[in-house]
Amino acid sequence: MVLPIAAALKQPGEAFSARMQETFPPQEFGGREIAFLAPVTVAFTYSFDGEAFNLRGRIGAVLSSQCARCSEPFAEPLEIPFAERFVKGAADPDDDSYAFEGESMDIRPMVMDNLFLNMPIRSVCREDCKGLCPVCGCNLNTAQCSCAPEVPVEEPSPLAALGSLFDDGKEV
Repeated sequence: MVLPIAAALKQPGEAFSARMQETFPPQEFGGREIAFLAPVTVAFTYSFDGEAFNLRGRIGAVLSSQCARCSEPFAEPLEIPFAERFVKGAADPDDDSYAFEGESMDIRPMVMDNLFLNMPIRSVCREDCKGLCPVCGCNLNTAQCSCAPEVPVEEPSPLAALGSLFDDGKEV
């Protein structure tokens, strides 16, 4: 995703709009592989303020996800707003901006950073997903098993013995 910026460099303060789309290969992030089911789209406005470009817009993607409750695969749409700054020359490691050189700007790193930072930790196929039976592993969205629900075993509190030290109304 390379943005030509020659015209914007000659017109500081002027706002430009752009829409870009690119198919990304699967990416490795956080120990899992992220696969894209559709091209990633970026719609944004940008302007040059004399020293840097300011970009503001939305990133759209559809990820191949697996439900954290029922383990079924599903398509997960993401719509992420962003506001980023691109500074000419080398980026300062303490600064929250990206670097650009010449008359074009590669926005791929910014797009991937925003996708990875805004991706849900756990994805659920739908809000009312019933998940898997903890006994037999049956998908409770598609079938009803005959397993008895597990009754949680209540463990005695490690502080229960302290309660015997206090008698009703008596001073210790």
